[in-house]
Amino acid sequence: MIDTKCELTVARTMLSAKLEVVLRRESRERHIREKALRAYAERKKPKEQRKPMTAEERRAVMNSLKNLNK
Repeated sequence: MIDTKCELTVARTMLSAKLEVVLRRESRERHIREKALRAYAERKKPKEQRKPMTAEERRAVMNSLKNLNK
């Protein structure tokens, strides 16, 4: 009777450990899948176009760069 009880306890412990491993693996896979879906959705978004600089802004940038090099 005692041996059966011990075996049941050991079997229950092993099953709970296996269950933990499986749950952790499924959680990790779900997390990776969700991350991949978010990255895919982010890549599908159109990129924002920059507004071209005006001639005045270009001149101001060039002057500030010239002043840095002096």
